[in-house]
Amino acid sequence: MNIDITNKVALVTGGARGIGRECSLLLSKAGAKVVINYSRAKEKAEDLRDDIIRDGKEADIFKADISKPDEVEKLFEHIKKSFGRLDILVNNAGIIKDNLLLAMSLAEWDKVHDVNLRGAFLCIKQAGEMMMANHSGKIINISSIGAIKGGRGQTNYASAKGGLLSFTRACAVELGAKGIQVNAVLPGMIMTAMSERVRKRAGAEILERIPMGRYGEPSDVANLVLFLASDKADYITGQAIPVDGGLSIS
Repeated sequence: MNIDITNKVALVTGGARGIGRECSLLLSKAGAKVVINYSRAKEKAEDLRDDIIRDGKEADIFKADISKPDEVEKLFEHIKKSFGRLDILVNNAGIIKDNLLLAMSLAEWDKVHDVNLRGAFLCIKQAGEMMMANHSGKIINISSIGAIKGGRGQTNYASAKGGLLSFTRACAVELGAKGIQVNAVLPGMIMTAMSERVRKRAGAEILERIPMGRYGEPSDVANLVLFLASDKADYITGQAIPVDGGLSIS
């Protein structure tokens, strides 16, 4: 399938590493002008931007903690000033702070919710206003199969990602008549730095539960994100689509 999103403007939060990096690359290769948001990974963001530019595409980077309203506002002001529009938002930025329920601190609970759920809310509010001006837009929220399949030590993460699914559906209802589609992608065990500790601790057990017999690659997720960001997905909204090799059904 040939996907062409030439001249579309895309923002990928947490876009310098892991799944976000692959989304930035694929969106760029399909023709989009990509804004790579980062919070701490400045060097990786700069390297990715330079790689995209060397490939003859357009990319920009912007540092912002998406859990902070003032920083999100500055991020979107930069996009308005630099590009004048936003067509695609990939809410990818996320963190984990695993701990057993009875040992979990309020700070661990709050931080995970602030980035994974509050951040998506802040970004969608800003993006929605920009997209409504053109009566079109694609919003893709990166959730997790943890939202639908419980795991020890992840009550904060599971509830934040589960909230993101409900938020996705509610946003899809509100924004559908404005020409904006909102969907969620649910990665399973993907080969990223974020999942490394879990894979080291319980990798053999997890692999046994994956019907396809392998971990996912960031590109497995990014391919779906690219499809949902394109006009091929114009009649798809409010959906939660796992990319997990069958782990969520095993």
